[in-house]
Order: sequence, then structure tokens, then C-alpha cells
Amino acid sequence: MAFPVDMLENCSHEELENSAEDYMSDLRCGDPENPECFSLLNITIPISLSNVGFVPLYGGDQTQKILALFAPEDSLTAVALYLADQWWAIDDIVKTSVPSREGLKQVSTLGERVVLYVLNRIIYRKQEMERNEIPFLCHSSTDYAKILWKKGEAIGFYSVKPTGSICASFLTQSYQLPVLDTMFLRKKCRGKDFGLHMLEDFVDSFTEDALGLRYPLSSLMYTACKQYFEKYPGDHELLWEVEGVGHWYQRIPVTRALQRESSVLGDGIYCSHIFVPVYLSLFLVSVEYVYVNA
Repeated sequence: MAFPVDMLENCSHEELENSAEDYMSDLRCGDPENPECFSLLNITIPISLSNVGFVPLYGGDQTQKILALFAPEDSLTAVALYLADQWWAIDDIVKTSVPSREGLKQVSTLGERVVLYVLNRIIYRKQEMERNEIPFLCHSSTDYAKILWKKGEAIGFYSVKPTGSICASFLTQSYQLPVLDTMFLRKKCRGKDFGLHMLEDFVDSFTEDALGLRYPLSSLMYTACKQYFEKYPGDHELLWEVEGVGHWYQRIPVTRALQRESSVLGDGIYCSHIFVPVYLSLFLVSVEYVYVNA
């Protein structure tokens, strides 16, 4: 069975959006008393103009959109996307029937961009994000990213801001070194060194003498870095925790960041790229502001 990532290998954004527009035209002319339905597990969802709509594939960029079906009880959560002329459940969109799609593969096709969107925007943000987590921004159409495939399923990803790329927060400044910006791994796949594998791949993919990791380290990145330095003790001067675009005054050695996090964790307070501290007093709330905005 072929899945969307396989079927959209040579598809363009225009073709995908035109197909969705044709479907919407048919939907507007359909019989509202006998709607088409989409089956999801034990649920049957009637498809109508009230629960179908276009969503931007690349976050703030409104030029490229995909058609989504929403659950009647939750107008913000897509349960299916219209791809390759039919509706696909979210769980099927992250699958592949191509045996060679195994391990870490750089995102290049439209189908892979859709998988990256689903992993980030739907699976992570709507299903697996903890209550106190800060979600990743949506990836752009040109972001350097790799998806981790395992036994026919996408189980994670990481993305990088290469040296010289423009920083979204500082439009006149560019990154001074490659910065590993986001890393995600499905909860069901954690505890199996996949985070370490992604960090190793990042190091192997860039030849610069200094490589950055986005401040502050996520729990996944924290664990991966500890494992990495245990395996490669000679790389202590290679990895840097980076703020902003990574000028010399915006970075510290990751080894020092690990010491800081260990100290914080020892005091029962946790802070990372995803998790933010939760405090009960005004004093500690101010500390949270420093952690997030420093």
C-alpha cells in the first residue's frame, strides 16, 4: 500500500492545492443531507463545509496551503488531510511503503514536508506536548530538516539553521554557526538512543569547528548530549549552547550548560527549550522570565 509521502514524490504545491480546490468545489455542490463520511477508528465523521478548511503548511507563510478535516468537537485539531486526491488519517500520513526510506533522511519532497508538518504541528503539538511545554514554530519550505524513519514510520525529526541563514527574530542578522534548532522523538520511541543518533548525525553532517544547540536544551537534547560526551569525550569544545544567532557572547560550552541543568534539576526546577519552570510565587515567576528571555 502506498502512502502520501510515496505518492507525492513528484507533486508540486500547485498541483496539491488545485486538487483540494476541485474537491471543495464538488463539496459545495454536494447534497448536505447525504454527506460523504470519513471513518477514523470507531468514529464516522460527516464531511461538510463546516469542518473542512485550508491550513498553511509553513506556519506564517500563507501562500502554500493544504486541506484539512477537523473533528466536530474540536475545530482546531485536524484528523485528516486531503492528499493525492483523497482523505488520509494523520497516522497514515507518517507511514511509508518504500523500504529505502529508513533511518535519517533529509527532507526534500513535498510529501516529506507534509510529514514534517504533521509530526510537528499535529502529533507533537496536539498529541504529545506536555502541559508546560512551549511548541516549536512551524518549519518553513526551505528549512534544513531530517526525518527519522523506522520500520515504515516517521518517528522523529531534527532541523538546523545553517551558517549564514537569516534569523527570523533578527532579520538583518545571520547565524554564525550551524544551530540544531528543533529535535522531536515520538514518546513511544524514547529510551532507545534515537536522540543520540540524531545528534551524531548533526555532527557528521556539518564540518564547522563549532556547532550550536538552541538555548535552552530540551529534555531530549539534554539526555542526548550526556550520552554524546560519554561516547565522545574529546568533543567537549565542539558543541555550544547558542542564543540568538550565535555570536561569541551568545554561546557557552554545552558541557557548562549540562552542569547548569544538573544543578537546576537537583533543586527540583526544570527548564528546557520545551519545558518552562512553573513557580508558585511572584519571585519565581520573575526567574522564569529570565530563563525564557535571557
